[in-house]
Amino acid sequence: MEQITLENLFLVFFGAITIDFITGVLVSAKNGRLKSRTCSNGMFRSIGECIVLGIFIGISTIMPNFNMIFSTFICGFIFKEGLSIIENLIGLDVWIPDSLKKMLEVGINKLENMEGK
Repeated sequence: MEQITLENLFLVFFGAITIDFITGVLVSAKNGRLKSRTCSNGMFRSIGECIVLGIFIGISTIMPNFNMIFSTFICGFIFKEGLSIIENLIGLDVWIPDSLKKMLEVGINKLENMEGK
């Protein structure tokens, strides 16, 4: 059985970034809030994340003992992009299971409560 490599995880992450970007643009266009500045900021953020993960992959070739730690970081980035994609799909009125919507609502409410303190 082939091991999941950092490179493969990076490709999944890059695919998630692409889907997130496309769905984000669609939501913004639907809501009449599509702006080049917002689009640029999102792209620069994504490029920065790709650079960080590329550095992780480079370091892992020198120090393979860190592969598990770097894999965890990349999985965290993939998870974050997945949440963003789900939020965008909700904004596009795509059917999403209520359990996922509830999870997002609880997370958002907790964040808002922490910011208010």
